Amino acid sequence: MTTDVFSLVEDQTLLQEKTLVKVILENELGLAVQRALNTPSVTPFPAKNINEAMELIKTALDDFVVRSEDTEDAKPIITYELPDIGAEFETITISLEKREPGAFGTGAPFEQKIKSRQGVLRETIHNDPNHPGYELAVIGYWYDNIVRVTCWARTNKQANEREIWVENAMEEYGWFFRYSGINRILYEGRGPSQIINVNNQKYFGRPIDYYIKTERLKVISTKELEQICVRLGIGQNLS
Repeated sequence: MTTDVFSLVEDQTLLQEKTLVKVILENELGLAVQRALNTPSVTPFPAKNINEAMELIKTALDDFVVRSEDTEDAKPIITYELPDIGAEFETITISLEKREPGAFGTGAPFEQKIKSRQGVLRETIHNDPNHPGYELAVIGYWYDNIVRVTCWARTNKQANEREIWVENAMEEYGWFFRYSGINRILYEGRGPSQIINVNNQKYFGRPIDYYIKTERLKVISTKELEQICVRLGIGQNLS
């Protein structure tokens, strides 16, 4: 049972504004969605948002490079940017290709009909350290994402070999992603081959797609909501 976030408020002079803030907060939480659908992420570390998840992928690939037996000039560059004019090494790029509200139920990712379009109450902090007597609500927002890892090389053969290398790395570091706060990461498949021209030189690309479920956390302060209502004059004419 969720504790009333206004249970500790003693100042009755702003009761009208506090009641209005409560309505705003409950609408923001989407309590019906909370009861029907979601459970907290089960990972040792807090849930990661999509930017943090992509950074974890880069960290894992960078570590796999360090562990590899490649010579220094054969090691790939891990980046978020496409190969530029001066790129002489193989390049692995990480990009976000698709992002939707998190879905639940049976079926493959992106095929479920029920989507979490509202925030879900994760935690109520009964004593706001910055505003004694008020509370904080931690809201979670689920997202379904497709992250693309693309291997770029000067030849088709190099690109194919690096693609297998990336797939092996992602499998080997699966425990690391889950441990670090990524609730779910799945191999989605290989995308269509690509060719780009950089300074009249061809680069061959092999994209690999991964499905990742992430959660973005937001902290809502009942004191700040109350102050916003007062500044905007919301509820002043209510009786």
